[in-house]
Amino acid sequence: MHIPFLRVSTKAQDTDRQLANITTRAQHEGWTLAPAISEVVSGAKKRADRPGLQALLKTARRGDTVVVTEISRLGRRTSEVLHTLEELSERGVSVLALNYNLATLTPDGKPNPMAQMLFTFLAEFARMERETIRERVQSGVNHARTQGRIGGRPTSAVKPAAQLETDYPTVVAKLLAGLSMRDVAQLAGVSLATVQKVAKHLVATGKLTERKKGRQPIKKVSTEVLSDEKLR
Repeated sequence: MHIPFLRVSTKAQDTDRQLANITTRAQHEGWTLAPAISEVVSGAKKRADRPGLQALLKTARRGDTVVVTEISRLGRRTSEVLHTLEELSERGVSVLALNYNLATLTPDGKPNPMAQMLFTFLAEFARMERETIRERVQSGVNHARTQGRIGGRPTSAVKPAAQLETDYPTVVAKLLAGLSMRDVAQLAGVSLATVQKVAKHLVATGKLTERKKGRQPIKKVSTEVLSDEKLR
């Protein structure tokens, strides 16, 4: 019996391509495929923390062949992969990697030295590849942090509180004139959130008395009061 074993690292990925490749090969070779065993987990996880791999180890029997598209599907920790290959070989279960068309056991059930050597190399390569990817990602994160692009907007986009008065003089003037925040936002052409930030700063600096929470009555404001010329 041939047992497809499929693995992806995240839920954003799927195993469709892996299963399609194995199915196509099975049809060509006339294999009988068992139900595929798949898992969504990082290949760096230990064997005990991988339910799919544990299910494979419980399911596979002597004479079976575990089929993977590449050896990294078994994992990306060299020691863990070699442990799995050794355990399966001792139980008379072969592992076939389609990308190299190599199996750990020969048709008569004997160890295939060439496959064992190549799989050791490939497992180590998979581990090194993962470490390289991690280093690149971390390098990118570190660079982004120096540019202020991690943890929200760039730091340059966050205005110091004191700068709010300079950037929004009209908002400040209308708030000090006693207008409601909604009226100020509409008349100054800015968002309500911006008005709230300015108001919070003015309250913190003692320039404005904090208003009680609740809906404020809409005030009728005279043209004279709203004149920017008068408020400058």
